[in-house]
Amino acid sequence: MRLHKTGRAVAAMAAVAAGVLALSSCTTGGSGASGTGGETDTIRTAMLADPNSFDPVRLAGVSAYQAASLLFGTLVYQDEDGALAPGIAGEFDITDPKHQEYTIRDGLSCADGTPITATIVKDSLENFAQNSRQKSLAFGPSMPTFTADDATKKVTVDLQTGWANAPRGLSMVEAGIVCPAGLKDKEGLGQGTVEGAFSGPYALTENKPGASVNFTLRDNGYVFPEYAAELPGRPAKKIDYTVNGDQNAVVNGLLSDTYDVATVSGDPMKRFDGKDGFATDRYPAATLYLVFNQRKGAMMADRDMRVAVARAMNRKTFAQTVGGGLSPVLNSFATDDVECAAGDDSTIIKPDPAAAKKALAGKTIRTIGNQIIGPNGAGSSYVAQAMESVGAKVSSKMVDNTTWETEVVKDSWDVTVMSDLNLSRTMPGGLNPFTGVTVDDGGRNVTGDAHQGIVDKNLEAMATGDADKRCGIYREIQADIDKDAVVVPLSAIMTQVTAEEGFSSPRINGSVPALAMRITD
Repeated sequence: MRLHKTGRAVAAMAAVAAGVLALSSCTTGGSGASGTGGETDTIRTAMLADPNSFDPVRLAGVSAYQAASLLFGTLVYQDEDGALAPGIAGEFDITDPKHQEYTIRDGLSCADGTPITATIVKDSLENFAQNSRQKSLAFGPSMPTFTADDATKKVTVDLQTGWANAPRGLSMVEAGIVCPAGLKDKEGLGQGTVEGAFSGPYALTENKPGASVNFTLRDNGYVFPEYAAELPGRPAKKIDYTVNGDQNAVVNGLLSDTYDVATVSGDPMKRFDGKDGFATDRYPAATLYLVFNQRKGAMMADRDMRVAVARAMNRKTFAQTVGGGLSPVLNSFATDDVECAAGDDSTIIKPDPAAAKKALAGKTIRTIGNQIIGPNGAGSSYVAQAMESVGAKVSSKMVDNTTWETEVVKDSWDVTVMSDLNLSRTMPGGLNPFTGVTVDDGGRNVTGDAHQGIVDKNLEAMATGDADKRCGIYREIQADIDKDAVVVPLSAIMTQVTAEEGFSSPRINGSVPALAMRITD
Protein backbone atom coordinates (compact mmCIF):
# COMPACT_ATOMS: atom_id res chain seq x y z
CA MET A 1 0.00 0.00 0.00
CA ARG A 2 1.28 3.47 -0.88
CA LEU A 3 1.39 5.87 2.04
CA HIS A 4 0.75 9.56 1.35
CA LYS A 5 3.76 11.77 1.98
CA THR A 6 3.38 13.96 5.03
CA GLY A 7 6.82 15.56 5.10
CA ARG A 8 10.05 16.19 3.19
CA ALA A 9 13.61 15.34 4.24
CA VAL A 10 15.12 18.64 3.15
CA ALA A 11 18.64 17.91 4.37
CA ALA A 12 18.70 14.52 2.66
CA MET A 13 17.30 16.14 -0.45
CA ALA A 14 20.11 18.68 -0.54
CA ALA A 15 22.70 15.96 -0.12
CA VAL A 16 21.25 13.98 -2.99
CA ALA A 17 21.02 17.01 -5.25
CA ALA A 18 24.62 17.94 -4.52
CA GLY A 19 25.97 14.41 -4.64
CA VAL A 20 24.02 12.15 -6.96
CA LEU A 21 23.18 14.82 -9.54
CA ALA A 22 26.76 16.00 -9.70
CA LEU A 23 28.37 12.59 -9.81
CA SER A 24 26.02 10.62 -12.05
CA SER A 25 23.80 13.16 -13.83
CA CYS A 26 20.92 11.51 -12.01
CA THR A 27 17.72 13.26 -11.00
CA THR A 28 16.65 11.81 -7.69
CA GLY A 29 14.05 12.75 -5.16
CA GLY A 30 15.87 11.60 -2.07
CA SER A 31 16.28 8.63 0.19
CA GLY A 32 12.74 7.71 1.17
CA ALA A 33 9.54 7.06 -0.77
CA SER A 34 7.50 8.86 1.86
CA GLY A 35 7.94 11.01 4.92
CA THR A 36 6.42 8.19 6.99
CA GLY A 37 8.81 5.52 5.74
CA GLY A 38 6.24 3.80 3.49
CA GLU A 39 7.44 1.73 0.54
CA THR A 40 6.06 1.17 -2.95
CA ASP A 41 6.85 -1.05 -5.91
CA THR A 42 5.23 1.27 -8.48
CA ILE A 43 6.34 4.38 -10.35
CA ARG A 44 3.49 6.65 -11.44
CA THR A 45 4.26 9.00 -14.29
CA ALA A 46 2.80 10.68 -17.38
CA MET A 47 3.18 10.58 -21.16
CA LEU A 48 2.09 13.30 -23.57
CA ALA A 49 -0.19 11.20 -25.77
CA ASP A 50 -1.13 7.66 -26.68
CA PRO A 51 1.66 5.64 -28.31
CA ASN A 52 0.95 5.51 -32.04
CA SER A 53 2.19 1.90 -32.12
CA PHE A 54 4.00 -0.72 -30.07
CA ASP A 55 5.84 -2.04 -33.14
CA PRO A 56 9.42 -0.70 -32.89
CA VAL A 57 9.71 -0.02 -36.63
CA ARG A 58 6.46 2.02 -36.64
CA LEU A 59 7.16 4.38 -33.74
CA ALA A 60 6.35 8.08 -33.98
CA GLY A 61 6.44 10.50 -31.06
CA VAL A 62 8.02 10.42 -27.64
CA SER A 63 5.20 8.40 -26.02
CA ALA A 64 5.71 5.50 -28.40
CA TYR A 65 9.45 5.56 -27.76
CA GLN A 66 8.94 5.53 -23.99
CA ALA A 67 6.62 2.54 -24.18
CA ALA A 68 8.66 0.49 -26.66
CA SER A 69 11.89 1.06 -24.74
CA LEU A 70 10.39 -0.80 -21.77
CA LEU A 71 9.10 -3.68 -23.88
CA PHE A 72 11.96 -4.39 -26.28
CA GLY A 73 15.60 -4.79 -25.29
CA THR A 74 18.39 -3.59 -27.58
CA LEU A 75 21.78 -5.17 -28.16
CA VAL A 76 23.49 -2.17 -26.56
CA TYR A 77 22.43 1.03 -24.79
CA GLN A 78 23.85 4.53 -24.82
CA ASP A 79 25.95 5.35 -21.77
CA GLU A 80 27.62 8.55 -20.59
CA ASP A 81 30.09 10.39 -22.86
CA GLY A 82 29.04 8.51 -25.97
CA ALA A 83 30.02 5.08 -24.61
CA LEU A 84 27.85 2.00 -25.11
CA ALA A 85 26.54 -0.21 -22.32
CA PRO A 86 25.92 -3.95 -22.74
CA GLY A 87 22.31 -5.00 -23.17
CA ILE A 88 21.05 -8.15 -24.86
CA ALA A 89 24.62 -8.42 -26.11
CA GLY A 90 26.87 -9.03 -23.11
CA GLU A 91 30.01 -8.59 -25.24
CA PHE A 92 30.69 -6.82 -28.53
CA ASP A 93 33.51 -5.96 -30.93
CA ILE A 94 32.63 -2.72 -32.74
CA THR A 95 35.97 -1.28 -33.80
CA ASP A 96 35.55 -1.93 -37.53
CA PRO A 97 33.08 0.45 -39.30
CA LYS A 98 32.27 -2.35 -41.77
CA HIS A 99 32.03 -5.31 -39.40
CA GLN A 100 30.66 -5.68 -35.88
CA GLU A 101 30.19 -8.74 -33.68
CA TYR A 102 27.73 -9.13 -30.80
CA THR A 103 27.60 -12.05 -28.35
CA ILE A 104 24.13 -12.70 -26.93
CA ARG A 105 23.91 -13.21 -23.16
CA ASP A 106 22.99 -16.56 -21.68
CA GLY A 107 19.67 -16.96 -19.88
CA LEU A 108 17.61 -14.39 -21.82
CA SER A 109 14.12 -15.24 -22.99
CA CYS A 110 11.10 -13.67 -24.61
CA ALA A 111 8.07 -12.89 -22.50
CA ASP A 112 6.50 -16.23 -23.55
CA GLY A 113 9.60 -18.14 -22.41
CA THR A 114 11.19 -18.63 -25.83
CA PRO A 115 14.99 -18.52 -25.36
CA ILE A 116 16.59 -15.56 -27.15
CA THR A 117 19.08 -17.04 -29.61
CA ALA A 118 21.42 -15.43 -32.10
CA THR A 119 18.98 -16.39 -34.86
CA ILE A 120 16.09 -14.64 -33.12
CA VAL A 121 18.21 -11.49 -32.85
CA LYS A 122 19.25 -11.78 -36.50
CA ASP A 123 15.64 -12.15 -37.68
CA SER A 124 14.58 -9.09 -35.69
CA LEU A 125 17.46 -6.96 -37.01
CA GLU A 126 16.61 -7.98 -40.57
CA ASN A 127 13.04 -6.84 -39.96
CA PHE A 128 14.39 -3.51 -38.69
CA ALA A 129 16.70 -3.04 -41.67
CA GLN A 130 13.97 -3.89 -44.17
CA ASN A 131 11.07 -1.94 -42.66
CA SER A 132 12.26 0.98 -40.53
CA ARG A 133 12.68 4.50 -41.89
CA GLN A 134 15.52 4.83 -39.39
CA LYS A 135 17.56 2.11 -41.06
CA SER A 136 19.97 4.65 -42.61
CA LEU A 137 20.81 6.10 -39.18
CA ALA A 138 22.03 2.68 -38.08
CA PHE A 139 23.68 1.44 -41.26
CA GLY A 140 24.15 4.37 -43.62
CA PRO A 141 23.73 3.61 -47.34
CA SER A 142 24.35 -0.13 -47.05
CA MET A 143 21.76 -2.83 -46.69
CA PRO A 144 23.44 -4.81 -43.90
CA THR A 145 24.16 -8.50 -43.99
CA PHE A 146 23.47 -10.32 -40.72
CA THR A 147 24.76 -13.75 -39.75
CA ALA A 148 23.92 -15.79 -36.66
CA ASP A 149 25.71 -18.66 -34.95
CA ASP A 150 23.51 -20.17 -32.27
CA ALA A 151 26.34 -22.37 -30.98
CA THR A 152 28.56 -19.40 -30.10
CA LYS A 153 25.57 -17.04 -29.59
CA LYS A 154 27.26 -14.58 -31.95
CA VAL A 155 25.55 -12.15 -34.36
CA THR A 156 27.62 -10.30 -36.95
CA VAL A 157 26.78 -7.18 -38.94
CA ASP A 158 28.56 -6.56 -42.23
CA LEU A 159 28.31 -3.37 -44.30
CA GLN A 160 29.58 -2.64 -47.78
CA THR A 161 30.16 1.02 -46.81
CA GLY A 162 31.72 1.65 -43.42
CA TRP A 163 29.41 3.32 -40.90
CA ALA A 164 31.05 4.07 -37.55
CA ASN A 165 27.72 4.84 -35.88
CA ALA A 166 26.22 1.41 -36.62
CA PRO A 167 26.63 0.20 -32.99
CA ARG A 168 25.03 3.37 -31.65
CA GLY A 169 22.29 3.01 -34.22
CA LEU A 170 21.52 -0.41 -32.77
CA SER A 171 20.88 1.28 -29.42
CA MET A 172 17.84 3.05 -30.91
CA VAL A 173 14.44 1.83 -29.73
CA GLU A 174 13.53 1.06 -33.36
CA ALA A 175 16.23 -1.62 -33.30
CA GLY A 176 14.70 -3.29 -30.25
CA ILE A 177 14.63 -7.08 -30.52
CA VAL A 178 11.18 -8.35 -31.47
CA CYS A 179 10.64 -12.01 -30.60
CA PRO A 180 9.21 -14.55 -33.08
CA ALA A 181 5.63 -14.23 -31.86
CA GLY A 182 5.68 -10.52 -32.73
CA LEU A 183 7.22 -10.99 -36.16
CA LYS A 184 4.49 -13.55 -36.94
CA ASP A 185 1.67 -11.16 -35.94
CA LYS A 186 2.58 -7.64 -37.06
CA GLU A 187 -0.93 -6.29 -36.48
CA GLY A 188 -1.02 -7.59 -32.93
CA LEU A 189 2.55 -6.35 -32.41
CA GLY A 190 1.50 -2.82 -33.28
CA GLN A 191 -1.47 -3.03 -30.92
CA GLY A 192 0.67 -4.42 -28.10
CA THR A 193 -1.44 -7.56 -27.76
CA VAL A 194 1.30 -10.13 -28.49
CA GLU A 195 2.91 -10.64 -25.10
CA GLY A 196 5.39 -13.13 -26.51
CA ALA A 197 6.85 -10.36 -28.70
CA PHE A 198 8.57 -8.64 -25.79
CA SER A 199 12.29 -9.04 -25.12
CA GLY A 200 12.71 -6.17 -22.66
CA PRO A 201 12.34 -6.07 -18.89
CA TYR A 202 8.64 -5.14 -18.93
CA ALA A 203 5.44 -6.52 -20.39
CA LEU A 204 2.41 -4.44 -21.35
CA THR A 205 -0.24 -4.98 -18.68
CA GLU A 206 -2.99 -2.70 -19.91
CA ASN A 207 -3.48 -0.04 -22.58
CA LYS A 208 -6.46 2.32 -22.30
CA PRO A 209 -6.24 4.82 -25.19
CA GLY A 210 -6.60 8.39 -24.01
CA ALA A 211 -6.25 7.35 -20.37
CA SER A 212 -3.33 5.13 -19.33
CA VAL A 213 -0.63 2.64 -20.29
CA ASN A 214 0.61 0.19 -17.65
CA PHE A 215 3.68 -2.07 -17.53
CA THR A 216 4.75 -4.94 -15.25
CA LEU A 217 8.30 -6.19 -14.64
CA ARG A 218 8.80 -9.67 -16.05
CA ASP A 219 9.70 -12.51 -13.66
CA ASN A 220 12.86 -13.61 -15.50
CA GLY A 221 14.70 -13.80 -18.80
CA TYR A 222 15.51 -10.10 -19.24
CA VAL A 223 18.43 -7.76 -18.64
CA PHE A 224 18.62 -4.07 -17.77
CA PRO A 225 21.31 -1.87 -19.38
CA GLU A 226 24.67 -2.50 -17.75
CA TYR A 227 25.75 1.12 -17.26
CA ALA A 228 29.32 1.90 -16.21
CA ALA A 229 28.00 3.77 -13.15
CA GLU A 230 25.50 1.76 -11.15
CA LEU A 231 22.14 3.49 -10.80
CA PRO A 232 20.84 4.14 -7.27
CA GLY A 233 17.70 2.34 -6.14
CA ARG A 234 15.72 -0.54 -7.64
CA PRO A 235 13.56 -0.95 -10.74
CA ALA A 236 9.83 -0.63 -10.25
CA LYS A 237 7.71 -3.77 -10.45
CA LYS A 238 5.02 -1.65 -12.08
CA ILE A 239 5.19 1.51 -14.18
CA ASP A 240 1.87 3.29 -14.60
CA TYR A 241 1.66 6.05 -17.22
CA THR A 242 -1.26 8.45 -17.36
CA VAL A 243 -1.86 10.08 -20.75
CA ASN A 244 -1.65 13.79 -19.98
CA GLY A 245 -0.50 16.46 -22.43
CA ASP A 246 -1.27 19.43 -20.15
CA GLN A 247 2.05 20.56 -18.66
CA ASN A 248 0.48 22.45 -15.76
CA ALA A 249 -1.71 19.43 -14.98
CA VAL A 250 1.42 17.25 -14.90
CA VAL A 251 3.01 19.68 -12.45
CA ASN A 252 -0.14 19.61 -10.34
CA GLY A 253 0.07 15.82 -10.33
CA LEU A 254 3.64 15.90 -9.06
CA LEU A 255 2.82 18.45 -6.37
CA SER A 256 -0.26 16.53 -5.21
CA ASP A 257 1.54 13.14 -5.06
CA THR A 258 -0.38 11.75 -8.04
CA TYR A 259 2.87 11.31 -9.99
CA ASP A 260 6.29 10.27 -8.72
CA VAL A 261 8.36 11.15 -11.79
CA ALA A 262 7.56 13.21 -14.89
CA THR A 263 9.08 15.44 -17.53
CA VAL A 264 7.79 19.00 -17.86
CA SER A 265 8.44 21.57 -20.56
CA GLY A 266 8.06 25.33 -20.86
CA ASP A 267 7.12 27.84 -18.20
CA PRO A 268 5.57 25.24 -15.83
CA MET A 269 9.13 24.06 -15.10
CA LYS A 270 9.57 27.19 -12.97
CA ARG A 271 6.93 26.01 -10.51
CA PHE A 272 9.56 23.76 -8.92
CA ASP A 273 12.10 26.55 -8.41
CA GLY A 274 12.94 26.55 -4.70
CA LYS A 275 10.47 23.73 -4.02
CA ASP A 276 11.56 21.25 -1.35
CA GLY A 277 11.05 17.52 -1.83
CA PHE A 278 11.82 17.39 -5.55
CA ALA A 279 14.97 17.23 -7.61
CA THR A 280 14.99 18.65 -11.12
CA ASP A 281 17.29 18.47 -14.11
CA ARG A 282 16.78 20.66 -17.17
CA TYR A 283 18.16 19.62 -20.53
CA PRO A 284 17.70 20.40 -24.24
CA ALA A 285 15.21 17.82 -25.46
CA ALA A 286 15.02 19.11 -29.03
CA THR A 287 17.11 21.38 -31.24
CA LEU A 288 15.45 24.26 -33.07
CA TYR A 289 16.76 25.62 -36.35
CA LEU A 290 15.49 27.38 -39.46
CA VAL A 291 14.97 25.06 -42.38
CA PHE A 292 14.13 26.06 -45.95
CA ASN A 293 12.15 24.64 -48.86
CA GLN A 294 14.95 24.23 -51.39
CA ARG A 295 13.08 22.33 -54.08
CA LYS A 296 14.06 23.23 -57.62
CA GLY A 297 12.53 26.58 -58.53
CA ALA A 298 11.60 27.48 -54.94
CA MET A 299 12.53 30.92 -53.62
CA MET A 300 14.80 29.48 -50.92
CA ALA A 301 16.72 27.33 -53.40
CA ASP A 302 18.67 30.58 -53.90
CA ARG A 303 21.54 30.75 -51.39
CA ASP A 304 21.40 34.57 -51.28
CA MET A 305 17.77 34.44 -50.12
CA ARG A 306 18.58 31.99 -47.34
CA VAL A 307 21.53 34.10 -46.21
CA ALA A 308 19.27 37.15 -46.15
CA VAL A 309 16.76 35.35 -43.91
CA ALA A 310 19.61 34.33 -41.61
CA ARG A 311 20.74 37.96 -41.41
CA ALA A 312 17.23 39.00 -40.40
CA MET A 313 17.33 36.75 -37.32
CA ASN A 314 18.59 37.58 -33.85
CA ARG A 315 19.25 34.18 -32.33
CA LYS A 316 19.41 35.52 -28.78
CA THR A 317 15.99 37.13 -29.19
CA PHE A 318 14.60 33.89 -30.59
CA ALA A 319 15.95 31.91 -27.62
CA GLN A 320 14.45 34.40 -25.17
CA THR A 321 11.11 34.27 -26.98
CA VAL A 322 11.00 30.49 -26.97
CA GLY A 323 12.28 29.81 -23.49
CA GLY A 324 11.85 32.98 -21.45
CA GLY A 325 15.49 32.80 -20.43
CA LEU A 326 15.54 29.00 -20.01
CA SER A 327 16.60 28.07 -23.56
CA PRO A 328 20.23 28.38 -24.65
CA VAL A 329 21.37 29.63 -28.04
CA LEU A 330 22.71 26.63 -29.99
CA ASN A 331 25.56 26.76 -32.50
CA SER A 332 24.69 23.58 -34.36
CA PHE A 333 21.82 21.45 -35.58
CA ALA A 334 22.90 19.06 -32.79
CA THR A 335 23.12 19.73 -29.07
CA ASP A 336 26.51 20.21 -27.43
CA ASP A 337 26.50 16.74 -25.87
CA VAL A 338 26.45 15.01 -29.27
CA GLU A 339 29.90 13.84 -30.31
CA CYS A 340 31.49 16.27 -32.83
CA ALA A 341 28.83 19.00 -32.47
CA ALA A 342 30.08 22.55 -33.16
CA GLY A 343 31.21 24.34 -30.03
CA ASP A 344 31.18 27.97 -31.13
CA ASP A 345 29.42 30.38 -33.49
CA SER A 346 32.45 31.38 -35.57
CA THR A 347 30.93 30.21 -38.86
CA ILE A 348 27.30 31.19 -38.24
CA ILE A 349 25.90 34.13 -40.25
CA LYS A 350 25.57 37.19 -38.03
CA PRO A 351 22.55 39.54 -37.88
CA ASP A 352 22.63 42.28 -40.52
CA PRO A 353 19.15 43.83 -40.94
CA ALA A 354 20.31 46.32 -43.57
CA ALA A 355 21.72 43.61 -45.81
CA ALA A 356 18.66 41.44 -45.20
CA LYS A 357 16.36 44.28 -46.24
CA LYS A 358 18.11 44.69 -49.60
CA ALA A 359 17.27 41.09 -50.50
CA LEU A 360 13.93 40.53 -48.77
CA ALA A 361 12.02 43.84 -49.03
CA GLY A 362 8.83 43.31 -50.99
CA LYS A 363 9.25 39.54 -51.27
CA THR A 364 6.35 37.30 -50.25
CA ILE A 365 7.59 34.51 -47.98
CA ARG A 366 5.40 31.60 -46.85
CA THR A 367 5.97 30.21 -43.37
CA ILE A 368 4.47 27.31 -41.44
CA GLY A 369 4.41 28.11 -37.73
CA ASN A 370 4.47 25.24 -35.24
CA GLN A 371 2.60 25.81 -31.98
CA ILE A 372 5.17 23.83 -29.98
CA ILE A 373 7.92 26.37 -30.77
CA GLY A 374 7.58 28.49 -27.64
CA PRO A 375 4.37 29.43 -25.80
CA ASN A 376 1.54 29.29 -28.36
CA GLY A 377 4.09 29.17 -31.15
CA ALA A 378 5.87 32.37 -30.08
CA GLY A 379 9.16 31.27 -31.66
CA SER A 380 7.48 30.68 -35.01
CA SER A 381 5.80 34.07 -34.73
CA TYR A 382 9.15 35.73 -34.04
CA VAL A 383 10.62 34.31 -37.26
CA ALA A 384 7.75 35.80 -39.28
CA GLN A 385 8.05 39.16 -37.48
CA ALA A 386 11.82 39.28 -38.03
CA MET A 387 11.35 38.90 -41.78
CA GLU A 388 8.55 41.47 -41.79
CA SER A 389 10.82 43.92 -39.95
CA VAL A 390 13.15 43.98 -42.98
CA GLY A 391 10.33 44.55 -45.45
CA ALA A 392 9.23 41.03 -46.41
CA LYS A 393 5.57 40.22 -46.85
CA VAL A 394 5.00 37.09 -44.78
CA SER A 395 2.14 34.68 -45.37
CA SER A 396 2.06 32.67 -42.16
CA LYS A 397 0.09 29.61 -41.13
CA MET A 398 0.17 28.51 -37.46
CA VAL A 399 -0.64 24.83 -36.89
CA ASP A 400 -0.28 22.11 -34.27
CA ASN A 401 2.67 19.72 -34.41
CA THR A 402 0.76 16.89 -36.10
CA THR A 403 -0.50 19.20 -38.85
CA TRP A 404 2.97 20.71 -39.23
CA GLU A 405 4.40 17.27 -39.99
CA THR A 406 1.87 16.79 -42.77
CA GLU A 407 2.36 20.29 -44.20
CA VAL A 408 6.16 20.39 -44.25
CA VAL A 409 6.35 17.51 -46.74
CA LYS A 410 4.49 19.66 -49.30
CA ASP A 411 5.81 22.33 -51.65
CA SER A 412 3.65 25.01 -49.99
CA TRP A 413 6.13 26.83 -47.73
CA ASP A 414 9.45 28.66 -47.81
CA VAL A 415 10.70 28.89 -44.21
CA THR A 416 9.86 27.04 -41.02
CA VAL A 417 11.42 26.10 -37.67
CA MET A 418 12.44 22.47 -37.31
CA SER A 419 12.15 20.83 -33.88
CA ASP A 420 14.44 17.80 -33.96
CA LEU A 421 14.66 15.21 -31.17
CA ASN A 422 17.70 13.40 -32.66
CA LEU A 423 17.01 10.32 -30.56
CA SER A 424 20.10 8.57 -31.93
CA ARG A 425 22.28 11.31 -30.33
CA THR A 426 24.54 11.32 -33.39
CA MET A 427 25.63 13.78 -36.05
CA PRO A 428 24.11 11.68 -38.87
CA GLY A 429 20.87 11.64 -36.88
CA GLY A 430 20.99 15.43 -36.67
CA LEU A 431 21.64 15.74 -40.41
CA ASN A 432 18.81 13.39 -41.31
CA PRO A 433 15.94 15.94 -41.47
CA PHE A 434 17.63 18.11 -44.10
CA THR A 435 20.12 15.99 -46.05
CA GLY A 436 20.00 12.75 -48.00
CA VAL A 437 16.89 11.17 -49.48
CA THR A 438 14.06 13.72 -49.60
CA VAL A 439 10.48 13.24 -48.44
CA ASP A 440 9.44 13.39 -52.10
CA ASP A 441 11.48 10.20 -52.67
CA GLY A 442 10.42 8.45 -49.45
CA GLY A 443 13.12 9.78 -47.12
CA ARG A 444 13.07 12.15 -44.15
CA ASN A 445 14.75 15.21 -45.68
CA VAL A 446 12.11 17.97 -45.85
CA THR A 447 14.16 20.51 -47.86
CA GLY A 448 13.71 18.93 -51.27
CA ASP A 449 17.49 19.05 -51.90
CA ALA A 450 19.70 16.07 -51.04
CA HIS A 451 22.72 18.35 -50.41
CA GLN A 452 24.94 15.69 -51.92
CA GLY A 453 28.18 17.41 -50.91
CA ILE A 454 27.18 17.11 -47.23
CA VAL A 455 26.03 13.53 -47.76
CA ASP A 456 29.42 12.62 -49.26
CA LYS A 457 31.33 14.17 -46.36
CA ASN A 458 29.02 12.42 -43.88
CA LEU A 459 29.86 9.10 -45.54
CA GLU A 460 33.55 9.96 -45.30
CA ALA A 461 33.21 10.69 -41.59
CA MET A 462 31.32 7.46 -40.92
CA ALA A 463 33.83 5.37 -42.85
CA THR A 464 36.64 6.14 -40.40
CA GLY A 465 37.19 4.65 -36.98
CA ASP A 466 39.36 7.65 -35.98
CA ALA A 467 37.21 9.86 -33.77
CA ASP A 468 39.43 12.94 -34.16
CA LYS A 469 39.39 12.66 -37.94
CA ARG A 470 35.64 12.11 -37.87
CA CYS A 471 35.04 15.24 -35.78
CA GLY A 472 37.30 17.24 -38.09
CA ILE A 473 35.09 16.29 -41.02
CA TYR A 474 31.97 17.26 -39.09
CA ARG A 475 33.49 20.67 -38.35
CA GLU A 476 33.86 21.09 -42.12
CA ILE A 477 30.26 20.01 -42.61
CA GLN A 478 29.02 22.50 -40.02
CA ALA A 479 31.01 25.31 -41.68
CA ASP A 480 29.52 24.41 -45.08
CA ILE A 481 26.01 24.37 -43.62
CA ASP A 482 26.53 27.75 -41.98
CA LYS A 483 28.17 29.38 -45.02
CA ASP A 484 25.30 28.40 -47.33
CA ALA A 485 22.56 28.75 -44.70
CA VAL A 486 21.39 25.23 -45.41
CA VAL A 487 19.86 25.55 -41.96
CA VAL A 488 20.30 28.25 -39.32
CA PRO A 489 20.91 27.01 -35.73
CA LEU A 490 18.68 28.80 -33.22
CA SER A 491 17.93 27.34 -29.81
CA ALA A 492 16.48 24.37 -27.94
CA ILE A 493 13.26 23.21 -26.37
CA MET A 494 14.14 22.71 -22.74
CA THR A 495 12.60 19.89 -20.74
CA GLN A 496 12.85 19.23 -17.03
CA VAL A 497 12.83 15.75 -15.57
CA THR A 498 11.37 16.01 -12.09
CA ALA A 499 11.45 13.31 -9.40
CA GLU A 500 9.66 13.27 -6.07
CA GLU A 501 11.50 12.23 -2.96
CA GLY A 502 12.20 8.49 -3.07
CA PHE A 503 12.45 8.21 -6.87
CA SER A 504 15.04 8.87 -9.55
CA SER A 505 15.08 9.35 -13.31
CA PRO A 506 18.65 9.67 -14.58
CA ARG A 507 19.67 11.67 -17.61
CA ILE A 508 22.18 9.54 -19.50
CA ASN A 509 24.12 10.86 -22.49
CA GLY A 510 21.67 13.72 -22.95
CA SER A 511 18.41 11.77 -22.80
CA VAL A 512 16.16 10.35 -20.08
CA PRO A 513 15.63 6.60 -20.66
CA ALA A 514 12.45 5.17 -19.18
CA LEU A 515 14.33 1.96 -18.30
CA ALA A 516 16.56 3.92 -15.92
CA MET A 517 13.76 5.12 -13.61
CA ARG A 518 14.27 3.80 -10.10
CA ILE A 519 12.71 3.72 -6.63
CA THR A 520 15.34 4.94 -4.18
CA ASP A 521 13.64 4.57 -0.76
